[in-house]
Amino acid sequence: MGYFEQLSEEIDTFAQGYKKSRLMRFVLWVEYRRRRWKNEPMPFRMVKDEGEPVGEPMDVHHLSLHDMMEHEARGQLTAEVLLKGRRINAFSREGYKQMEKMVGRTTIQPRWVEAAS
Repeated sequence: MGYFEQLSEEIDTFAQGYKKSRLMRFVLWVEYRRRRWKNEPMPFRMVKDEGEPVGEPMDVHHLSLHDMMEHEARGQLTAEVLLKGRRINAFSREGYKQMEKMVGRTTIQPRWVEAAS
């Protein structure tokens, strides 16, 4: 089993547990706070048009450096999974706009990509 398949199973477990109990929501909140404190977002995969779109596109505001968009997008998607119980394991980039000298805004579409068996 690859890492992406393992992440997808973990997210499925989170989404199912989120709907079932308040205790699980508290545990997910603690996990989110730990990941945020250590600056370790979940490793969502960036895709082109694979999978099925989940919800509305999101705006991600970030520094205009080479890897900051992916890191901030993964951080926001980690919050969506752990705090809202959404079933997301990938995202696609929809558009980019330069806001100021070093700040950009990228529109991403959260997605669910089925893990290959």
